[in-house]
Amino acid sequence: MTGFFVWPDAVRYLLILLLAFSVLSQTILTILSFLRYPRKFSLILENFLESFVLFGIVVFTLMYGQMIHSFFTMIIVPTGYEILRIASFSLITLTILLAALMVKNFYSLALILLFMLLLPPFELILTRSFPYLFFAAILILLARSIIISFRRLKEMRGTITASSIKNTIDSIHTAVLFSESDGLILLMNEQMLYLMNVISGKLQRNAKEFYQFLTAGELGPGMHREEFEGQLVLYLPDATAWIFSLSKLEIKAKDYFQLAATDITRQWKLTVELQRREAELKLKSEQLRESIDQLQALSGEKVVKKAKLRAHEVLGQRLSLLLRSIRSGDTLGHDLLQSLAQGIIEELKRVQSRPDPKEELAGLKQAFASIGVSIKLEGELPADQEISRIFTDIIKEGVTNAVRHGFATDISVKTGGEGDRHNLTITNNGDVPSCPITEGGGIGAMRNMLEPYGGELDVILDQSFVLTIQVPGGRM
Repeated sequence: MTGFFVWPDAVRYLLILLLAFSVLSQTILTILSFLRYPRKFSLILENFLESFVLFGIVVFTLMYGQMIHSFFTMIIVPTGYEILRIASFSLITLTILLAALMVKNFYSLALILLFMLLLPPFELILTRSFPYLFFAAILILLARSIIISFRRLKEMRGTITASSIKNTIDSIHTAVLFSESDGLILLMNEQMLYLMNVISGKLQRNAKEFYQFLTAGELGPGMHREEFEGQLVLYLPDATAWIFSLSKLEIKAKDYFQLAATDITRQWKLTVELQRREAELKLKSEQLRESIDQLQALSGEKVVKKAKLRAHEVLGQRLSLLLRSIRSGDTLGHDLLQSLAQGIIEELKRVQSRPDPKEELAGLKQAFASIGVSIKLEGELPADQEISRIFTDIIKEGVTNAVRHGFATDISVKTGGEGDRHNLTITNNGDVPSCPITEGGGIGAMRNMLEPYGGELDVILDQSFVLTIQVPGGRM
């Protein structure tokens, strides 16, 4: 190593920098090598080789440091470190030969020539040329470590590594950790670490203990837990909701546990809002039912009142005639009494019977308008009175169901004829059922009314609720 004494100071200082960069670069290469997956035998050999190369560069640095010390103290002593030099060369050589034999890696054989400079006999043999070979070896090792480091980085971008796994799970919003069967945590992402600190106030080392704390531990202020469909939901002070799930994994006949937490804040708020709206809809449904019942009661009262007025009118006319005859002194003969009484019962029965279908529909439209429901009537009812009354009953039932069950506010009723068939279409803007409807008493009663006349009823669920009726019976 005394050959370095005659070198310029700038070159000696440059070699110091090269050695420092070589140690740093080889250290980075060694770390990158150990981060690769899967742990194949060939990769393990490469990892050990890079570790031993780093060891060899450190020994080169110690040798050069001994030379610098001798230069400044002007006391020339042997380089020393013979045991370290021989051990380093032996480890590197054995590893390279093993890699060449086992995995056919022959490219590393050139390293043996570079690290032969570690052997003390070569320093004695190559006295004058040794410094130049030493300088060249350090340059080659530095360039090698830089080139292979870039290759490792490129491999890691395209293959699974410990770093890529950690970066991937850190990038997801879901909090997750994996542990041994005894609870020892193996892997955890940043989101789970955050939740762990917020919920328990510290970093937990055991997944089972942390889950027990989640299910039964004393929570801090602003936090509470609930159960939703058999899973644990925690509310945090930042107004977020997280659902936790613990699952068992079996990998290569060994049991592991996965604890995951998903942010369901948005879904939970929507669920709460849906529950609130459902409660409002139930309340409105009850209010509509009561309103419809009241309308029906009022309608009945109007019919009774109308019948009373008509009875008063019919009877009043005849009683007035009778009273006039009495006051005028006329004789109340059998013929007079019979003429006054004749037809009273028949006329009263006509009064108590159903009103004209058009009047019924007009009353229906007026009654529902009072509660904010618009009914639009288009077309003419069939001339056949029986079919006309059936259509009227179906319209009344359809309107009632549309308001009561679908919360409709606009209802369209169209009647007409096509060929030898009578048509009726009822459309409303109410809520369309999200699943197939189950026909209850309303639609079933309509079908029963149509059956004797060979009528057909269809329910169409598209953008709106549509009820179509067809009855044979000639033109309108």
